[in-house]
Amino acid sequence: MVKLFNKLIQLENAANHFGFCWEEAKQIIAQMHSEILEISAHIETVSQEPNPLLLQEEIGDLLHATFSLCVFLQLNPQETLEKSVNKFERRFNAVKEIATQQGMISLKGRPFSELMQIWGQAKDKVG
Repeated sequence: MVKLFNKLIQLENAANHFGFCWEEAKQIIAQMHSEILEISAHIETVSQEPNPLLLQEEIGDLLHATFSLCVFLQLNPQETLEKSVNKFERRFNAVKEIATQQGMISLKGRPFSELMQIWGQAKDKVG
């Protein structure tokens, strides 16, 4: 994974050096929105003709745009992802603890609104 992040940073820097670069962060964010729309459109048509390879490609484009934003803002993409994973782990552990305290063995079958309520409690608890 480290090798992949290093390649991404090298490619972004090479593109920037060549002049193929973003001018503002909001341009990258607009690209991210565009990729999300493409993913949504693909998911809507999946019921007709599923194409997991195309969906994977579109999600990859979104990930790339997200990592491009990190590089543009001079944030290390690998560190950024690691922090996100660690934050999710803390919050998920808090979700499990809250559910257990409420007498739940699992959250399977619970309404999404209830899941989000517990998630909000977990965020309040661990940040």
